[in-house]
Amino acid sequence: MAQALAYLPPIEDPNLLVGTNTADDAGVYRLHDDLALVKTIDILTPVVEDAYTFGMIAAANCISDIYAMGGDPKLALNIVGYPGMGEPKTLGEMLKGGSDKAKEASVTTIGGHTFASPEVMYGLSVLGYIHPKKIITNAGVKPGDVLILTKPLGVGTIIQAMLMGKDDGIDMAPVIAAMTSLNKDASIAMRKAEANGATDVTGYGLIGHLVEMSEASNIGIELSLQKIPTHEGAVEILDQGIFEPGITMNLNSFSNRVDKGSSDSNLVNLIFGSETSGGLIIALPEERVEIFKREYTKDFAVIGRATAANSGRVTLAP
Repeated sequence: MAQALAYLPPIEDPNLLVGTNTADDAGVYRLHDDLALVKTIDILTPVVEDAYTFGMIAAANCISDIYAMGGDPKLALNIVGYPGMGEPKTLGEMLKGGSDKAKEASVTTIGGHTFASPEVMYGLSVLGYIHPKKIITNAGVKPGDVLILTKPLGVGTIIQAMLMGKDDGIDMAPVIAAMTSLNKDASIAMRKAEANGATDVTGYGLIGHLVEMSEASNIGIELSLQKIPTHEGAVEILDQGIFEPGITMNLNSFSNRVDKGSSDSNLVNLIFGSETSGGLIIALPEERVEIFKREYTKDFAVIGRATAANSGRVTLAP
């Protein structure tokens, strides 16, 4: 994508506060001194069989980009790719799932666009509000900041096993619950804790988004492998040789900026895996973790630290 974007001329607009140059989660455009718009778009193929559940997951995934910037989502447009002979009821259930999840986020769905597609695709274009001086980007991380992760990893791997019919013994309930859970509470908590930076974990996996954060912030990242929360059974699926395509994609894209040291377990492969509607990575000074903890009542983990050395690289520690 970076190679393709290089063909575009730079945008010269002083009101564009966040564009494409730092690979952030959403764009931000200033309307006046006290108000800016934060805008994102995403679309994905089904990750579960139930249409209503997939609609909720897709909406939570798309709205998350606004939360990752510290913004408040307000409006959404549906984007739907659907087979011409597809069942209308299935489409309706998918859209209802998306609408219900958007409503939970206080987002009003005002229409959308549908196109013929050989496979089902669904997503949202989401518009939100943010104060121009309170934007939380992936480029604001400071050396010494600790890194918080708010959802466990392993969604892509578990879904791959499910699609192959090899998910025996895996409890899907917590996986579905994580994917349908909004990142709203984490976003509010990180604002109150005055976080320096944030991003969410989606297709590029934990490692990909950390690499982008390290490059945008001009810092290094030390990642503590054993502190990373994972969904039960995810590493064991990899131990069976079941690898979802996102792992290979992200290894090819980001492994040259990762210092693995002696770490060679399948946990390393898992952190390269794609996530759907993953959690937030939040960077803040260590003394503010207690503030975040008071405001955020769900589970989270401190998984690493930003460093002044090794800018643009992630170092794995056992």
